[in-house]
Amino acid sequence: MEDTAKKNIHDRLAADAAARNISPVPTSWKIRRLIWSVVQGTLYRYSFHTWSNWRAILLRLFGAKIGETCTIRRTSRVYYPWLLEMGDLGCLGDDVVVYNLGAVRLGERSSLSQEAYICAGTHDYTSLAMPLVTAPITVGADAWICARAFIGPGVNVGDGAVVGACAVVIRDVPPWVVVAGNPARVVKKRKMAENIPDVKTEGG
Repeated sequence: MEDTAKKNIHDRLAADAAARNISPVPTSWKIRRLIWSVVQGTLYRYSFHTWSNWRAILLRLFGAKIGETCTIRRTSRVYYPWLLEMGDLGCLGDDVVVYNLGAVRLGERSSLSQEAYICAGTHDYTSLAMPLVTAPITVGADAWICARAFIGPGVNVGDGAVVGACAVVIRDVPPWVVVAGNPARVVKKRKMAENIPDVKTEGG
């Protein structure tokens, strides 16, 4: 009896683990993703360093909403272009990864520096099936995500915020502050050298 119970538990756990191999992504997305992978690995990747407009056109062809005069480096990577929105004068720096299993919105004049990683997907670890969980990410206008910083699923980075190099952000970041560390914490307000109207910082 005890052996039977153990076997039943083992079989259930094995079935849950096997379920990880079942993709929740619709076939149409897989086909679009395959075509995009080819385009991103060739026409996008091997275009001239300064051809940001060309890369913006390619992203738009696959459904991205890209603003005017954006800087998009050829080594940046976007997983699902149709889930990306990027405001005017935004920047995707070298080797930036936008792993947008969920929607990602980058505000006007926001900058993502080298090797920043934007991750809008995770898994429910309370189940051995580990089903996919997606949550949108928003990076506000005039925010700066510094080199190698990580932005996790569901995070909102406020307008004008600065996320320090190598920071790990798993909670919302207030506007016009500087955060750093793992996990990221507010270290100070972002004070601007010039007067900018309507800039408000937390507690100020």
